[in-house]
Amino acid sequence: MAQEKETAKSSTKATAKKKQAVVVIHGMGEQVPMDTLRSFVDTTWVTDENLIPRSRVDSNNGQQRVENPVWSKPDRRNRSFELHRITTEEAKNGVRTDFYEFYWAHLMQGTTWEHFKIWFVDLLWRSPKRVPKDVFKAWIALWIITVLIGIVMAVSLLPVDDLRQCLAGECDDAGCSASSLCWTWIGPVLGVIVSLVAGTFVNVFLLKYFGDVARYVKANPLNVARRQEIREKGVELLETLMGVRDFDPSTQKKGAPYPNWDTEYDRIIVVSHSLGTIVAYDILKASFARVNRYLNRSGQARKKQPARDELEKLIQDAIENSGSLDLEEYRRLQNLAWKELKENGSPWLVSDFITLGSPLTHAEFLLAHDNDDMRSQQEKRILPTCPPALEWDPKTKHQHFTYQVGANFSNGAYFRYPHHAAHFAFTRWTNIYSKSERILWGDIISGPLADHFDLSTPVARLQGILDIPVLPEQDIEGKPKGSVPFFTHTKYWNMDVRTGPNDNWAVPYHIHKLREAINLLDK
Repeated sequence: MAQEKETAKSSTKATAKKKQAVVVIHGMGEQVPMDTLRSFVDTTWVTDENLIPRSRVDSNNGQQRVENPVWSKPDRRNRSFELHRITTEEAKNGVRTDFYEFYWAHLMQGTTWEHFKIWFVDLLWRSPKRVPKDVFKAWIALWIITVLIGIVMAVSLLPVDDLRQCLAGECDDAGCSASSLCWTWIGPVLGVIVSLVAGTFVNVFLLKYFGDVARYVKANPLNVARRQEIREKGVELLETLMGVRDFDPSTQKKGAPYPNWDTEYDRIIVVSHSLGTIVAYDILKASFARVNRYLNRSGQARKKQPARDELEKLIQDAIENSGSLDLEEYRRLQNLAWKELKENGSPWLVSDFITLGSPLTHAEFLLAHDNDDMRSQQEKRILPTCPPALEWDPKTKHQHFTYQVGANFSNGAYFRYPHHAAHFAFTRWTNIYSKSERILWGDIISGPLADHFDLSTPVARLQGILDIPVLPEQDIEGKPKGSVPFFTHTKYWNMDVRTGPNDNWAVPYHIHKLREAINLLDK
């Protein structure tokens, strides 16, 4: 009887209507818990009239709907009393959405000049050949500012003999003229002013914002513990939402029941901004590497991988024949392969990865020594690419992002497992950026990612990331359709930003593209 009840309980849980989760990962700086999430939810859910019919009454008061209500609920999965889960009613597709914030700013407290200096010196003291073209002007400007500050501070420290003589009562008319006294006082005062301005700039701006970048991207002994803690917390949240628990697939006996992952979600969307895109990239990499072999080994499940097979053939054909990838078809097959992966028992629920204002566009500048080093790390699967890195299979005579377990399979097309860095075969990557002009207009921190994280082979470069330029929209030739706003890095979900008369959508173009990328209706 007890076994029947347990079976019924499992059956009910399996057939219950699942929800989707959106995990938002904030960027650099002293972020306040929930601030990023609340403003993001306002833009992507509360004000989106396409999610719920206007004819449906407001769930709060039963009156005419003006906006889509949300509710903030305490949730143990965040493991923080500062953070709540923001939940919604059902959208018109019958699915409810839960929004979570992965908050990591508190783990970056205590950044010192020593943390920043190591990264800053490495940033400046490099060959111009190692500086990407899109940030070369900013790099030169940074050098000029640094040199000017150094000159002014050096001048302010020059000896002031005339002042010392006058204060000691030993000055004479020749040595203490009005002109010399004037310059005697200007030097120290200028030094104090420069010191105050430089100190304020370092403490209020550099350390609070770029100090996070310095500590996270630079793997030196001072930073390793913080990097590890941030990634561990991110993986912990993601695995909790996916219902992952420890499981060794190699010990699964034939005919033994495969674990049902205890989760109320069947889809997770990860959205990240600024430095948070690098954090998210690392979290996804670490998470997938822990579950890539969590697939059902039963005979029935092992034969069902048509989507994976079709996706690999698309990539193989692009390498061997066309030299380019049909991005629309690739993303369609990614989604089918992701669903198939779940059907085969995988707990991997991340359907989409969305990056906003991502510094990953400067990966060879931030994560590697230079472009050659970045490509080497990608080939070695240290830095995952989209499409994923491939390996040669002598049985199929093709390259795959999957492999077989065991040496007794003579058929190379038999059931295959994705390698540890193959998550972008199943998770679609959309990158939204704002092109920079004159350093401070647009977003110099962001840029396209498709040509930085593509699959690079000796005969072809296959790009699987969808890059979307916004603020402003660009025409087919890449020319802006409107004016470029001042410093757009923090404006990707700002409803009030417009880029001129061409930006005449009822909803701003950049908001429309953001909602389209998140795709809460899962169209």
